[in-house]
Amino acid sequence: MAISFTTEPASRLQKRLIVGLSVILCGLAISAGFNAAMPLAPVPAFLPAYAMAVIITDLLTAYLMASQYRILRRPSLLVLASAYLYSGLIVIPQMLVFPGVFSPTGMLGAGAQSAVWLWVMWHGGFPILVSLYLLADGYERPVERPTASPGLIGLMVAVSVALVLAATLAATIGHDRLPQLIVTNSYLSLANSLWGQGVLVANAIAFIAVLGLTRCRTVGQLGLAFAILASLVDAALTLAGGARFSLGWYVARMCTILASGSVLAVFIYEMTSLYACCLTLNSALERMAFVDALTGIANRRQFDQRLEAEWNRAYRDGRPLALILLDIDHFKRFNDRYGHPAGDECLRRVAWAINSCTRRPGDLAARYGGEEFAVILPNSDLPGAMAIAEKISQAVRAMGLKHENGTSAGIVTVSAGVASLRPSGVGATIAGLKSMADAALYDAKEHGRDRVEASTANAA
Repeated sequence: MAISFTTEPASRLQKRLIVGLSVILCGLAISAGFNAAMPLAPVPAFLPAYAMAVIITDLLTAYLMASQYRILRRPSLLVLASAYLYSGLIVIPQMLVFPGVFSPTGMLGAGAQSAVWLWVMWHGGFPILVSLYLLADGYERPVERPTASPGLIGLMVAVSVALVLAATLAATIGHDRLPQLIVTNSYLSLANSLWGQGVLVANAIAFIAVLGLTRCRTVGQLGLAFAILASLVDAALTLAGGARFSLGWYVARMCTILASGSVLAVFIYEMTSLYACCLTLNSALERMAFVDALTGIANRRQFDQRLEAEWNRAYRDGRPLALILLDIDHFKRFNDRYGHPAGDECLRRVAWAINSCTRRPGDLAARYGGEEFAVILPNSDLPGAMAIAEKISQAVRAMGLKHENGTSAGIVTVSAGVASLRPSGVGATIAGLKSMADAALYDAKEHGRDRVEASTANAA
């Protein structure tokens, strides 16, 4: 199964964090509840800012949920996306009809009950849709198919928009036919009505369902549980406040923002974590692609790319570029006598010795192939490269790795060929630099091995 927001297991730390935040939320709600009916001054800018925060977070969450459906191909996720899309869209007519926001009595032909009825449909519809998602998710099995159906996403959007339009028409055109829930800015009728109690029950059922059906096993379920808890606290404080612009009413609006933003916050956290994982995996893949698995130094692919890059840099700067080619003397005899595991260990130790002699940031030691190694030395003339090659030869000899079938020294040794070129010179090419170093290596082998030879082309 693809790893995503809705499938990533929740860690113990994440569970403790959500539990801690829930305890803080409940503590603040209880504290505010004692003075929920305390009247506060109306703040004209509060409602538009609050509405924009809810709209943006809910619509973003709906979009991300739909994206999860495209990844996991689980239609139940579209039910949850519709819950957030419905919640984000219904805020728009709720603000338009709210007295004092865009007009003294509200727009869209609103009556005195329009805003409160849209609140009931909003805070009652959201937990109902979440409960439907939980039921659908419990009976659903992942379906493997090449692509997600765009038609289902379109249907989800159409249903959400239709629900919002129906709620808006009922609260505006049909407001005279709806029961009276608010009297002279008092919510007491709402709090004591079946509709107000129904909002509380719907949120309580959704919260219990999240805990009971999901056990908060995934990060997404943790965020959803916190969102429903915030929605429940929001409804309770609104009813306890008894009127608009009371302490309970203001705190309830803050809880609405928490309810809409908690899942989005978890989304952002998980996407950041997954991005970090991708970077780690890409680094590991790059290491696998450019590092020799046996010796741990650069492989032939990295050598070829680096040599071309350093050649171009040397051409721009007008500086020399040196290349050392090395070969372990009589390595086939070593394998025949001591076995391939010992041969692998020999390669690793020789690679370590070569790499230990390349100290500058631009130097690169690489396994060229089989028992052959190469060293790229930017900004190095022939005497400087010869000194490094001699240092490598001595480092290999200093290991004292026994090789009775090798040279007369009786230990593992290397032969090295060294060449240096200025890329800006006439006829200078990368292939020419390789050929010069290879010819020097051939001379070292011909002259008895365990030695370093400079390219005769350099001397010429």
